[in-house]
Amino acid sequence: MATAVQQQSQATNRGRGGARARGRRTNNRGRGRGGSAVTKSPSDSGVADLTDEFNDTAISPAEGETDTPANEEREPDVCWICAEKIKYYSLGECNHVTCHVCALRLRALYKKNECTFCKEPQTAIIFASTADKQFQDYDHASMQFGDAKLAIRFETQEIMEDSLLILRFNCPDDSCDFIGNGWADLKWHVKDTHKRLMCDLCIRNKKIFAHEHTTYTPDQLHIHLPSMRRTVGAGPRHGKQKDKEAGSHPMCEFCRDCFYGDDELFAHMRERHEECFICKKQGILHQQYVRSGSLELDRVLTPHHPPVSRAGKI
Repeated sequence: MATAVQQQSQATNRGRGGARARGRRTNNRGRGRGGSAVTKSPSDSGVADLTDEFNDTAISPAEGETDTPANEEREPDVCWICAEKIKYYSLGECNHVTCHVCALRLRALYKKNECTFCKEPQTAIIFASTADKQFQDYDHASMQFGDAKLAIRFETQEIMEDSLLILRFNCPDDSCDFIGNGWADLKWHVKDTHKRLMCDLCIRNKKIFAHEHTTYTPDQLHIHLPSMRRTVGAGPRHGKQKDKEAGSHPMCEFCRDCFYGDDELFAHMRERHEECFICKKQGILHQQYVRSGSLELDRVLTPHHPPVSRAGKI
């Protein structure tokens, strides 16, 4: 190696002082026609020789260990609906995969049996521990665990018990293992044991499991359900919800009743209350009043018309 370095050094210093006299202006340009010759310093040549020697003795990834060991556990898959890690796989006839929790929510709460991805109806689905097999590869006749009402087949008894447990009336408190016999039993347990309350509107309308419901203190429930704060002598114009708390149910200011959401409140207003047709023609929408013939509507319509005498003449 030393001999090669000396020969390279002598060849480099020939003619007009070599590369050192040019101020080390060496580069890799000009390898084609008309280009200047490429010069290397002794140190560069030595590094190149060492690099060649290292490459000769290096072990390729195919001969040695790879960056990712083969026995390393694969990270659990994530459900594309809820973005949570999948514990049990739900597999439909279309072979699209979701987690078992989302599949239960769709079939048991939303009463929807079609695939969320391709919208194809799924007459049956399978809950399995892995997604290695397709739906058609399972022997459905030999699968002894299932729920006929939900049309779900379970790979093992453990998967069936863990899945159906979600549908029971479990206490919303994470540290409590109580399971009620119904909503009334669960509400009494939450009130008696945890000194908290549950919202009836959320129970009737919200598509979530029993253990996912929020519990409230009495003061918190008054904010969440404004109809509980009935003020004596409060008219329909009293206490508008301009400063309505986030997460509270909208309330009809005439009936003083709460509704689950704005859509339900809008349907109630269209059915039970009237709109001023004069305001509506002027582009003033969603101004409801009580039914025609009452003092409230007569008082509201008065500004639109000149006063009328008892004889019906102005």
